[in-house]
Amino acid sequence: CVSIIQKINEVKMNYSKGRKIYIILSALVLIAVLITIFVLSAQNGEESSSTSGFFTKLIETIIGQPADEAIIRTLAHFCEFAGLGFLMCNFIFALKDKLKFFLSILLSFIYAVTDEIHQIFVPERACQLSDLTIDTGGIILGVAVFCVLIIIKNKIQKDTKKKFIPKISK
Repeated sequence: CVSIIQKINEVKMNYSKGRKIYIILSALVLIAVLITIFVLSAQNGEESSSTSGFFTKLIETIIGQPADEAIIRTLAHFCEFAGLGFLMCNFIFALKDKLKFFLSILLSFIYAVTDEIHQIFVPERACQLSDLTIDTGGIILGVAVFCVLIIIKNKIQKDTKKKFIPKISK
């Protein structure tokens, strides 16, 4: 009986270490994305256009067709905030071990608002409601994708456990 309790405690210790690593890695990746968004928002209008122009030319090279820089900028906003929503949900999930859909959206949205306010103080940049709307759409998609992936993972784990646990009949 003592041996079984020791084994259970070992499993708990390993789980705890793994969970701490998951939380730390989730936080580091989230912070990296937050910093990246901040740095991109801190670019003045000319630098921002140069960055967009680089990606526009890259996409044109890949698809072999002309691309509209305004569309590329819109997609960039959407994608960076979809990533933020996904990673925010992942971080909260790592902390709470529960899906917190609305909290993830709220915290990401607050960051998007501060990002737009930040741009007021950057030369040749502006706070735009249209950008905030696009950012929010990205956030919602990112959070939704994370939640769907966790639900699928849990369903697979549940189905796997059902297959390998023998039924005991009376």
